Amino acid sequence: MIHIEQVHIEEFRGIRSLELDLNTRSFVVYGPNGSGKSGVVDAIDFALTGSIARLTGAGTAGVSIQRHGPHVHRRDDPGAAIVSLTVRDVGTGDKTRLTRTVKNPGTLTFDPDTPALRAAVEESLNHPELTLSRRELIKFIVAKPGDRAAEVQALLKLDRVESTRRMLKSAVSKAATEDKVVIGERDTAERAFEQHLGLTTLLSEEVLREINLRRTVLGLALLDDLTLDTDVLSGADHRAKTSTLDTEGAKRDLEALTDALADLGGLMAARDSLGSALEAVTNAPDALDQIRHRALLTAGLAAVETPSCPLCEKEWGSEDDLRAHIQNRLQATQQAEALRAAVENAAEGYARGLRVHRALIESIRHAATELGDPELSHRLDEWTGAIRAAEQLCNSFELASVDPEKTTRAVFETPQAVAGQLSELRVALDAIPDQSREDAARTFLDVAKDRWTRVRLARAKASKTGRVRDATNIVYTAYCDAADNALSALYGAVESDFSRYYQFVNSDDEGNFRAELTPAAGSLDLKVDFYKLGLFPPVAYHSEGHQDGMGICLYLALVKQLLGDKFTFAVLDDVVMSVDANHRRRFAELLQSEFPNVQFIITTHDEVWARQMRSAGLVKTAGMVRFHGWSVDAGPTVGTGDLWVAIDADLAAGEVSAAAAKLRRALEANAADIAEGLGGAVVYRSDGAYDLSAFLDAAKGRHAKLLSIAAASAQDWKNIAQQQQVEALKARRAEVMPEHDGEVWLLNKLVHNNDWAAATEADLRPVLDAARDFLGLFQCANPECDSWLYVGRSKGKDETLRCACGNIALNLLRK
Repeated sequence: MIHIEQVHIEEFRGIRSLELDLNTRSFVVYGPNGSGKSGVVDAIDFALTGSIARLTGAGTAGVSIQRHGPHVHRRDDPGAAIVSLTVRDVGTGDKTRLTRTVKNPGTLTFDPDTPALRAAVEESLNHPELTLSRRELIKFIVAKPGDRAAEVQALLKLDRVESTRRMLKSAVSKAATEDKVVIGERDTAERAFEQHLGLTTLLSEEVLREINLRRTVLGLALLDDLTLDTDVLSGADHRAKTSTLDTEGAKRDLEALTDALADLGGLMAARDSLGSALEAVTNAPDALDQIRHRALLTAGLAAVETPSCPLCEKEWGSEDDLRAHIQNRLQATQQAEALRAAVENAAEGYARGLRVHRALIESIRHAATELGDPELSHRLDEWTGAIRAAEQLCNSFELASVDPEKTTRAVFETPQAVAGQLSELRVALDAIPDQSREDAARTFLDVAKDRWTRVRLARAKASKTGRVRDATNIVYTAYCDAADNALSALYGAVESDFSRYYQFVNSDDEGNFRAELTPAAGSLDLKVDFYKLGLFPPVAYHSEGHQDGMGICLYLALVKQLLGDKFTFAVLDDVVMSVDANHRRRFAELLQSEFPNVQFIITTHDEVWARQMRSAGLVKTAGMVRFHGWSVDAGPTVGTGDLWVAIDADLAAGEVSAAAAKLRRALEANAADIAEGLGGAVVYRSDGAYDLSAFLDAAKGRHAKLLSIAAASAQDWKNIAQQQQVEALKARRAEVMPEHDGEVWLLNKLVHNNDWAAATEADLRPVLDAARDFLGLFQCANPECDSWLYVGRSKGKDETLRCACGNIALNLLRK
């Protein structure tokens, strides 16, 4: 992974030319809305990924990097839009310069180019989630459980978990459907065998009884058991049969068909149910298209491996963008999918009834061929063929919905020409003389053998499909259990970090906050505590600002799980926009304390939060840049974050009044931050018009009191090291305060806008030195820290007077 040392931008988005020195440390770009800050985020995003997240996703139709990536004045010259990053490999310390142009966004050049540097950079390229704006952030909190699962799993690179789950679920559905069809065939074969035997069930004892009655007539040994391999004619000779028709069996088959034709209510109800379901699809706008697209989208989502769409080969900004687009399309087809399921369920019931009806008709075909009208067997074939065709239409939604009228045609009703011929067949069967007992028995067993063979084969097939169905269910259940257990463990760790981060930020009012992340097949439910009153969805009671805070905390917890020690940088674009001011400083402290090795590149329109980040030690003065405004011709107006450097530059140029104005600005901003960090008491003004002296007095008084408390605490605990450190700080204070008081009249004149037009550098220099020394009392002397001192609190108690790096950490608790 990498840290970023320098950013160079030319003619890109709203920036004409800009160079920022980050020095591999956290960096803040602040300024009012519309000043061009997000252009820096877009540039880093583009340099690392070749895409711009802001130009992709919903609502960006017609927008492209090639057309809208360059500055508007260079929109026809994409080659002029260049972004370069100087980055350092965190592992080796080696550096390279990465350059990408809008003209060739897919090409990233390295200078120098080594395998190790390329590997470090490419590892970062695989994590576009490290660039985050509020629109991505809030998706973790307010999303539906299924969408949240997709977003979180995409962030954690676990999206293949869900795609595998979907493929296994599809296999389960396919196996279940095939098993239902085969079971239907088995049931039909068993029913035909029951009819022939004159039984209502195929209990082994009853079947053997009927078989052995006929075997006794033929002088054959009785069967002791009936298995799938039993031959009911075993032992019989092969002499010619006097008749190929089992008259009694044929009469029973014809009677069963006649009874079924007299009671078609069940079949008609099943047909009407299917017709209603198909009508609902027909009446729903675009339902058929959505249903067809859903299958295609599901297959496409499972095939996504790169930012290139596997269906149309269109290039997307990132693989995550493509997945999100397909998932949004799938979400829109859910209602249509419910209509499809209704049709499939109704079609299955109707097909089952048709299959039974067809089997009854087929059972009399032999008798019809032997005794019926010469045309009867042909008409029965046409009838069963029509029913079989209707069954096939019911086997899939696609076939059933092509022609609903054809699918629901009453094919089960007796054709007019057949009705009379069936009556004639009954007469013919009744007129047949009784067969000899031997012939009747032999004919009975011959038909029984044929139908038992059909039962055996159907049962064997059903057993096979049942095993396949059970196996796919076992695999799917085992996979879901394993995935959910693994995800539960993962989410448990995320849940713990998430709760702890949020407690830290909101320690003043939600120090006992907890959250629950509950994964279940394809979804991720999030509930959070609300003042110990119960667990609720985040949007139920928490404000938008608290939801934003949750989003940041959950994002940090997720990325920590994803990358661990490889979490080296993140770009956060105005992510605390809705977080209330009281908690923004705590966010800065959270980032500094929990992620000290992470380079955060942050944009914000809130100047107070920018200063708070410096006070917390998250960034140094040199790591701040202010965008004052923006114009289409010049781009952003940029000012350095180090006012002392700017003041020295003004004095060197003889611009005393400009230096004085900057000094006043520096004192006002810094004194307010110091007073806030120390908890200094300032008299409230409803108009917010505080003067500098109010902050300075509050800071001085509070500082003196805190040092006294720290000295007393050190004495209580016999902490010699702290006693010595407090004494050193007091000595420094005693040295600086007289100097400060000696120049305070000049400070007061400065504050009250005294005219410095006639003043010289020699006049202002003592004021500047006194101000620097005075502010230094409240600042860590460690150049690697450079943060303001602040009071560490827990549950409303002042615990420590400290700096961000811990070089100063004075215990304030008494025995």
